[in-house]
Amino acid sequence: MKRLILLVFLVVSLLKSVSFADILPIQPFSTPSGIEVWLVEDHSSPVVSMIASFQKGDVTTPYAPVTVLLQTALLAGGGILSPLEMDRFRKETPADFFLNLGFSNTNLNIKTTRESLKTVLSLWVKLLQSSDFTKTDLDFAKSQAFELLSAFAEDDEREAYLKLLQGIFPQVAFEPNFKEGIQKISSISIEDLNAEAKSLFLSARPKIVVVGDITQKDLLQLLEETMGALPLPVKTPAKSEFKPQWAAKEEIIKKVVPQAMVAFGQPGMSPLNKDYSKYLLLEYVIQGRLFDELRDKRGLIYGIQEFSMHLPQTDVLLGDFSCDCGNAQKIAKFIRSEWERLKDFGITDRELTSAKLTFKRAQILSLTSTSAVAHEYIDSLIFNLGPQAAKNQLEETEKVTLEEMNNFVQDFLKPELLSFVLIGPADKKPPEKDLKDADSKS
Repeated sequence: MKRLILLVFLVVSLLKSVSFADILPIQPFSTPSGIEVWLVEDHSSPVVSMIASFQKGDVTTPYAPVTVLLQTALLAGGGILSPLEMDRFRKETPADFFLNLGFSNTNLNIKTTRESLKTVLSLWVKLLQSSDFTKTDLDFAKSQAFELLSAFAEDDEREAYLKLLQGIFPQVAFEPNFKEGIQKISSISIEDLNAEAKSLFLSARPKIVVVGDITQKDLLQLLEETMGALPLPVKTPAKSEFKPQWAAKEEIIKKVVPQAMVAFGQPGMSPLNKDYSKYLLLEYVIQGRLFDELRDKRGLIYGIQEFSMHLPQTDVLLGDFSCDCGNAQKIAKFIRSEWERLKDFGITDRELTSAKLTFKRAQILSLTSTSAVAHEYIDSLIFNLGPQAAKNQLEETEKVTLEEMNNFVQDFLKPELLSFVLIGPADKKPPEKDLKDADSKS
C-alpha cells in the first residue's frame, strides 16, 4: 500500500512540475521537398536522435529472405563502405543506427551528435538509393542474414504470433517459412535487393522525428540537403485493402519444445478512434488481470504480454504467454472465459486506478533520453495525431470514469472472435490441482 501511495505522489508531482511536452514543445514543419518533420529541441545534451519512417509500397512481411538480407547488407555498408569501414564509421563519427522493419513502415533510427548528423544522413541517402554491392560485401551480408533467419526459426514466440496473423489475414504472406528462407538467401541477386530497397524506402516521403541538440533552422537546411535529395514520389501510395477473417479459432502446431508458446488476438483499435484512450487503459487492465490470475494466484504461466498492431484500415490486439505444454489449452480456455467475464461484469475501480498509474509511468518515466522521446512521438506523427497527442492521451486517460470504461469494455471485447495459436505438444495431461480453480471459474 505504501508503494502505491508513493507511486501516486510521484506521478502527480511529475505531472505538475515536469510536463515534458510543456518544457520541450514539438516544433512541426515541412521541408521544401515535402518531408513532414517534428523537432524537439533539447540542448541539455550533445546528442541528436532521429527516426525517419518510410511507408512501404505495400504491406509485406519484414521476415522475407530478401528483406532480411537487405537489412544486413545496408548495415554492413551496402557496398559503399566495406563491413570493416562501416564499423569504423560508427565508432569514429560517432554514431549508432539500426533499421526497424515493420509490416507497413520501415524506420531508420539514428543517434549521433549535431556535428556528425550531416555525415550520417549523407551516408544513408547513398545507401538507400544507390547501394553498390560487391560479391565480397554481399557474401558477408548473406552470412549475417543466414544467422538472423536461423534465430527467427528457433523463436517460438515470433512463430506463434505470425501464424496467428496469417490466419486472420490469409491474403498476406505474414508467415514466412524461415527454414526455406535460409535456403533462398544464396540465390538472391543484387537486382532483387535494389527492387526491395525501392519498395521499402522510396515509395513515399518519410516522416521524421528529431530530438536533441539542433535548431529548426539548421535541421531544415540539413534535411533538405540530404533526405530531400532522395528520388521520392510526390503522392503517398494508396493504402492496402484488408479483409480480416475473424473467428474463434484455435490452431495447434505440434512441436517438441520445453514450454508451450501461445499467441492470441482479436480486433484492435486505431489510434484515430475517439475511444483510443480507453483502449490503452484496457490493454493494461487485461495484462494485469491475466498476470494476477494465471501467474500470481495459480503459477500457470511464465510470463504474459499484450501489444497492438496497426495496419492500414485494420488493427489487431495481440497477446502471448508461455506455459507448461500440458496446460496450454486449458489456459487458452480460461482466457476466453475471462474475456467473457470482463465483457459481462466489467472491471473494478482498483483495476482502472492501477491501469491509469501504469500508463502514466510508462508515458513519463520512460522518457529518459532523446531516443526514447523520438520513439514516443513517431507513431503520433505517422498517424497524423498532432503534436499534442502524447499530452492529450495523458489527460484523456485520467478523465475516464469507471462507468465509461465498463461501457467501452462491453462494446469492445469480442470473446466470440478471440483466436489462439498454440505451439507445443498438446497431448500431455495437465496437473489436476493446478487447473482446478480455473475449471471452476470457466
